[in-house]
Amino acid sequence: MLPHRLRLSRAAVSNQHNAKRVVSKHFSLSATLNKVGCAVIVSKKVEKSSVGRHRLKRRVLASLAGVLTPGYAIVVYARAGSSALSYKELTQELRSMLAQLPPLPQVR
Repeated sequence: MLPHRLRLSRAAVSNQHNAKRVVSKHFSLSATLNKVGCAVIVSKKVEKSSVGRHRLKRRVLASLAGVLTPGYAIVVYARAGSSALSYKELTQELRSMLAQLPPLPQVR
């Protein structure tokens, strides 16, 4: 699980207008520069039960905990079918999405 200092607030999540977006079959990811943190959004369309939504959110946060890219604020939106993935498949898909993000600009 991510520490609270690495979680994004609701205000930071809603302020993702100029974000870089990456889409896969089970997830949609948006990343903004110059912030650090992560948030996961699972709607009722994806998983009806509250227990299932929170389980998926915990699994996504746990898989991102070791591979978060410093300098990016990442918001992951779960899509249909994501709750049926195994942890290994979920981690592979999220890591491939993170690899598709553009590199951070060099600070001089």
